[in-house]
Amino acid sequence: MVPTPLFLLAFLPAAPALALGGLTTPIGRAGLAWCLLVLGLLILDNRLSLRWQALHVQRLLDRKLSLGAANRVSLQIVNESRWRLDLLLRDEPPDGFVTPLRDLRVTLEPHESTATTYLTTPPQRGRFRFGDLHVRGRSFLRLSVWQKRLPAACEVDVYPDIGAVARLDLLWRAHRLEEIGLRRATVRGAGTEFESLREYVRDDDYRRIDWKATARKGRPFTRQYEEERSRTVMLLLDAGRLMTTEVDGLSKLDHAVNAALMLAYVALRRDDAVGVIAFAETVKVVLPPRKGKAQLQRVLEALYNLQPTMAEPDYRAALYHLHDRARKRSLAVLFTDLTDDQASRRLIAHVAATVPRHLPLLVTLGDPDIVRVSRQRPASREDLFERAVASSVLADRDRALATLRTNGAVVLETEAAQLSVAVVNRYLELKERLRV
Repeated sequence: MVPTPLFLLAFLPAAPALALGGLTTPIGRAGLAWCLLVLGLLILDNRLSLRWQALHVQRLLDRKLSLGAANRVSLQIVNESRWRLDLLLRDEPPDGFVTPLRDLRVTLEPHESTATTYLTTPPQRGRFRFGDLHVRGRSFLRLSVWQKRLPAACEVDVYPDIGAVARLDLLWRAHRLEEIGLRRATVRGAGTEFESLREYVRDDDYRRIDWKATARKGRPFTRQYEEERSRTVMLLLDAGRLMTTEVDGLSKLDHAVNAALMLAYVALRRDDAVGVIAFAETVKVVLPPRKGKAQLQRVLEALYNLQPTMAEPDYRAALYHLHDRARKRSLAVLFTDLTDDQASRRLIAHVAATVPRHLPLLVTLGDPDIVRVSRQRPASREDLFERAVASSVLADRDRALATLRTNGAVVLETEAAQLSVAVVNRYLELKERLRV
């Protein structure tokens, strides 16, 4: 119970009586009686308001939230009483969730219902718990504010950005992948089969124009083909210490998981088999390669709770599982980092031994902080030292990437914002060239 300013104003008539007469005179005792009356009204008003309010509040949200995305949470409120209610609602999202608006004000007439929403952004993947709901409202006489706790605790799972995959699915079905920067994969040579029709776009091969559909629709349409030969794509995710670094509010591993999920979707849609190996000091996840829509859900379940650790990655163990699970030549997409010279040497040695059997695609995120420090103009000795260190790290990284290319690996270095699109485009390019 929280008194309102109106309750304090109700004491004002008794103030002169108590000040002039004290507690021994009739006027003073009258002032005291007035104060006791107001206090009694406060308690009675608050208890009756709390008892007679008939309020039903329910939280509605998807039990699978998307990492790094603003997820919508809805609160449905029903006023089943005969009085108007001015309410203040507060939810208890999990600790660490970014929730700009937590206090929600709602006014309900008698027997009215409404819904209000807020957005919350999970900072990491895994399982989390929402707490109870808290509701505040003014009493009938407006002398106090009552407060009530409504049991509403529930657990939710934070997955990689499944919303991005859903948007990709819609664009795929509408043949509008160019809108998010994905290239159109054209398969060369024989071994193709008709997939669908879509509107002609610039640079389409005129030999693929479907003249019957063009005449029927009144605008040019081209035939889409897909390759008959399916392949294996193995997603290898380094969950070691170098992937704990944050870029744009998410760890490098989080960015890698989001990109791996989008690549898995595209590869499965193109009839490839997709498998997963996640590792740090030991191999943590092994998902054998399979085809079909159900495999995407398996990939999602395998990766949603994968967290980076401060351990050194064991590339040897990961690549051993790769050879064991992928018997045929496959595209091994390795998400890792190369800011550490010692780790780079270990990676180069193991990747070089992989090339004869598989085609490794090394995916690494650039570190904008290191790049910024290497380019800034030093204003002190400390700044000069930091710039020298940053430049040395970038030089070691460039040498490691060049060595990997020399040994037959495909290297992709990009920024976090373009990672998913860049990985998918490189996969489509390699598939088009029939390198895997």
